[in-house]
Amino acid sequence: MSRFYAFLLLLGLAAGSACAATVQVCADQAEMPPLVFAERADGHRSDKVVGASVDLLKLIGSRHGWQVSVQLLPWARCLALVADHRMDLALNAGQADAGAKLALSDAYFTMHNVYFYSRRARPQGLTLQKLSDVHNYHLCGLGGYQFEAYGIPTSKVDRGVTVGYEQLIGKLHLGRCDLFIDSRETMAGQYLINPKLRSLLVDGTLVSQPLPDSPLRPLYFAVAAGGADAAKLLQNLNEGLARVGKTHELDKLLARYLEP
Repeated sequence: MSRFYAFLLLLGLAAGSACAATVQVCADQAEMPPLVFAERADGHRSDKVVGASVDLLKLIGSRHGWQVSVQLLPWARCLALVADHRMDLALNAGQADAGAKLALSDAYFTMHNVYFYSRRARPQGLTLQKLSDVHNYHLCGLGGYQFEAYGIPTSKVDRGVTVGYEQLIGKLHLGRCDLFIDSRETMAGQYLINPKLRSLLVDGTLVSQPLPDSPLRPLYFAVAAGGADAAKLLQNLNEGLARVGKTHELDKLLARYLEP
């Protein structure tokens, strides 16, 4: 083989490897098991990010030869990086996260909203008859989260630098806030990753109730709202979701993590 043809062959191999694009993905560092979380080894958190929504993205991407790289970041930073085209997409975004700078895929999972209060701080209980009753209480939440979907200005929510559920529950027990809103699925998934939090959830002092008048919370992939590459990525995601939706693939992916 001549040097010229050998050179052409090398060019062809290089071009072929370049076609396997790496999709840069971020998700909330607070984790959302079983959808996205850092894998544990002997109780220690590793750098490997796993979960059903990660598996779903990889399944969709396998058709396009994508390599998927996932980082757990502060949620507000994750969304800002996607909007600025420095990350390709965010996992498990909600409608309130979209705004003008992000575009959402079709929904792939639906969360059920609940509210939590502390029996230690409020032994008499706390009952919301309607969603607007939230305005009568001091609401806290995780940093980076938005609450307009509940009719609550995010600026009115005590978020501070709260980055994890242990801190959030601690604030409830100390009486520094009255309640917080989250999803039934997210809190149930904490059993997979956090033995300390697991004990906080089952000791009887943290009470959950369905959030009244609250719409379900669909989850989406979020990409930048502008740019041809982001638009093509969104198209591929939606086509992939349509394919796997016909086979209820996400239910199967979730079952892998929730089976005892």
